[in-house]
Amino acid sequence: VAFTYDFFIGEHEVTCGEYNALAGETFTKVDCKNDSLPVTNVSFFDAVLFSNAYSKAHMADTVYTYTAAVYDGENHCVLLEGFDFHPDVAGYRLPTEAEWVSVASQSWNPANSWNLGNSKNSAHKVCSIPQKWEGRPCDMAGNAMEWVNDWYTNLPDTTLANFVGAPDGGTHGKRIVKGGSFLHEAAAMNAYSRGDV
Repeated sequence: VAFTYDFFIGEHEVTCGEYNALAGETFTKVDCKNDSLPVTNVSFFDAVLFSNAYSKAHMADTVYTYTAAVYDGENHCVLLEGFDFHPDVAGYRLPTEAEWVSVASQSWNPANSWNLGNSKNSAHKVCSIPQKWEGRPCDMAGNAMEWVNDWYTNLPDTTLANFVGAPDGGTHGKRIVKGGSFLHEAAAMNAYSRGDV
């Protein structure tokens, strides 16, 4: 993918502390052992609602719009009716898959991550494994899988400009997660893998 725009990406996965600080009317707090752990067990739509709340907290416009929210028995948002993504809005959002891969590929090193071989089957404090690449995001491989903005779709074998994924779920009907987690073997993590949810 070729980009004709600039974008910023967070230094690390959203922490439990960051997520719970903004929890309220649209999404509920998650139970975490430590505020410095990456937030896990949230739905795609929970992540979208957090992004909108983060935009509002930083006096930015919201990138996602919807007309109604549907929640499951554990108060996770499972559907946003009338959901729409506005990539032209300057606010906080999930990265597109292309943006995520572009950043991750600059310092991809699953051997130096929290993975099945060293994690003791639990998440760890974000950025707690020393990185040799200063100024680049940490934990893109391992620790917790990360939602990206895109619907899953088959990718064409050509260069695309500013690719933001399929407009809907099509026949696949699923979203994409990236990066592997503390439950994955380091050798099985690949920056181009598209998740297992």
